[in-house]
Amino acid sequence: MKLKTAVRSLALAAVCLLQAGYSLAQAWPSRPIKVIVPFAPGGSADGTLRVVSEKLTEALGQPVVIDNRPGGSATIGAAAVAKAEPDGYTLLLMPGTHVIAAKMVPNVPFHPINDFTPVSTLVFAPYVIVGAKTQPFSTLKEMVQAAKARPASLTIGNSDVVTRLGAEMLSQAAGIQLEHVNYKGGGPITTDVLGGHLPLGVATPVAILSFHKDRRLNALAVTSPRRLGTLPDVPTVSEALGVADFDSRTWFALAGPANLPKPVVDRLQRAVKQVMAQAATRERLLAMGLEPADDHSPEAMAQLMRTFGQRNGALIDSAKIKMD
Repeated sequence: MKLKTAVRSLALAAVCLLQAGYSLAQAWPSRPIKVIVPFAPGGSADGTLRVVSEKLTEALGQPVVIDNRPGGSATIGAAAVAKAEPDGYTLLLMPGTHVIAAKMVPNVPFHPINDFTPVSTLVFAPYVIVGAKTQPFSTLKEMVQAAKARPASLTIGNSDVVTRLGAEMLSQAAGIQLEHVNYKGGGPITTDVLGGHLPLGVATPVAILSFHKDRRLNALAVTSPRRLGTLPDVPTVSEALGVADFDSRTWFALAGPANLPKPVVDRLQRAVKQVMAQAATRERLLAMGLEPADDHSPEAMAQLMRTFGQRNGALIDSAKIKMD
């Protein structure tokens, strides 16, 4: 008798939990949703969310409000989300660098994995290895040959930790030594490559697209596993060098604080998937040089966070990269 009573109690509790979850999913959202972008307005991160937030507002029936909080190498905005109530009304536009922040910034006030709930990957952001027309090479393979002939003679410009990692990954994959120079932004890199003052640079597809079309610089390779629709004639690093699995991209995704309720995660993820399937959304993102993610599940995002952190963390350690 006691066993039957216990079973009935457990069954009733399970039904109550399901009903509570269903009620929460139906009720959320009932007010505006704030998404913190840990960067200043402008740029790929902010631009990604501005494209997606318009359609998410329609899909969820509540305004999706952008809150830019730059600083601390994107850790200030992330810290605010980590401390927020896990109710689905404060979210983070998470960049790939989030999972390696502890290696780059001292005393980060959060755990990049445990203090956040993955929701959905939005886009990947690839880069392009570009060379000056004044250099005696026009392909990546020729550049590698030149670098091997004169070790440490070629300088490559990078503008942030992601482009620095891309340049370092290229050096290791090709077995060459490049001199790395930090720039304040991608614009000055492109300008110096165009002027012949910088032999090599890591730039965004959008920054160099018109110059590539006008043949004012050499687009040597893209850092993504697949060629880009905006630069279909530019090979991947893997293709150009005959190496496997070269992938040096960052990404942007949606996350919440730890313990975000599953019904909220599921509702938000479905809305993201719906928005990202729209042709107009994908076209706008592709025009920005971004690659919409193929898998928008929380599980795929969680796996991406782990693998990105492990691979790039090891690269930071081996190259002894420090944040300036």
